[in-house]
Amino acid sequence: MIGEELVSGTWSWESDRALLYAVGVGAGLDDAQKELHFTTENTPGQPQQVIPTFATLMGLKSDWVERLGWVSEGLSPVGMVHGEQAVTLARPLPVRGSARLSTVLRGVYDKGSGALVVKETRLSLADTGEYLGSTFMRLFAQGKGGFGGPRAPEGEVPWVHPEREPDAIVSLPVGINQSLIYRLSGDRHPHGTQVGRARQDGFERPIFYGLGTFGVACRALLRGLCDGDAAQFGHMEGRFSKPVFPGDRLDTLIWRTIDGALYQVLANGERIVLDRGRFRYLKT
Repeated sequence: MIGEELVSGTWSWESDRALLYAVGVGAGLDDAQKELHFTTENTPGQPQQVIPTFATLMGLKSDWVERLGWVSEGLSPVGMVHGEQAVTLARPLPVRGSARLSTVLRGVYDKGSGALVVKETRLSLADTGEYLGSTFMRLFAQGKGGFGGPRAPEGEVPWVHPEREPDAIVSLPVGINQSLIYRLSGDRHPHGTQVGRARQDGFERPIFYGLGTFGVACRALLRGLCDGDAAQFGHMEGRFSKPVFPGDRLDTLIWRTIDGALYQVLANGERIVLDRGRFRYLKT
């Protein structure tokens, strides 16, 4: 199955869906007047923009889990958690539109205690064929390792923690009801709302969704590096290392580089929840 297209089709959205996503990842929570270009469509002098990580919502259903011989319970097998995520954009996302999606299985890696599944989805505008960008998702399936495959993709660039204080720190809150808002964008996995399923998946209580955390980090990077302007976004990636819970404060530590930044996200200043982060500006 590696290298094979798992699913393709069209995914459409309107302005309201981008607005809902923005409040789902906390836009306006710390200051209702600060991100009106993400949370409103009618503010004078602030035309609506789409938070770049909105691209992570763009996906189509596929039977790839069953084809690997695993059994889903709800949206995924029990014990499957989000490992890493990346978004690369060739241009800002439009406020509304239709995208042609093509999802390919890039690899399945043997981590011993589990399997790492890597999927790529390429995005292009359905009406013109213009390339929008791509998303990469890495999922860790607990208990699915030991099959003798390679441990990791070849040629990965190591992430080295900078030996200096961060150039900037952006702190953003996660609302107590944040999961209840974020799930309306499409991710209704029960480990964000149900205590029993959260514990089955290895969490002490319901979490704030990983891709929701990714969206909060994107807002922090835009604020700390781009003066809030989504048009400067080129690429973002990160590894989910610890769960985020509703009510946490997320501190994004930013180290500027030649073409962007390295970053980490800490919850309440005590645990790293998003690690090995990279950000690049859009090349013009």
